[in-house]
Amino acid sequence: MHAAPVDPRDTCWEVDSPAFRVYFWQQPTPVSQASAPELAGWSLEEWRLTGPRDVNEVIAWAELHRGDRSYTLHVEVDEQGGLGLVTLAGTDPTSS
Repeated sequence: MHAAPVDPRDTCWEVDSPAFRVYFWQQPTPVSQASAPELAGWSLEEWRLTGPRDVNEVIAWAELHRGDRSYTLHVEVDEQGGLGLVTLAGTDPTSS
């Protein structure tokens, strides 16, 4: 990681109250018990959160509801090309 000072005037827009998505990931059959571990699938539970005070509130909600699951945290970005997601935390276990 590299950190450097930045000029805040270089941005064109800002969203003060973004919508977030939390995706909870779980393997129904643990890899250790699967007959073919590379084929073990994942179940996904997806949530959209609106109106939080800040991202810390979203993280607290995700931690409270995760149980034994992992999760990815995203912020929605609506641009002219359509709705997209920016990953803020976590790793999609299905991406290679």
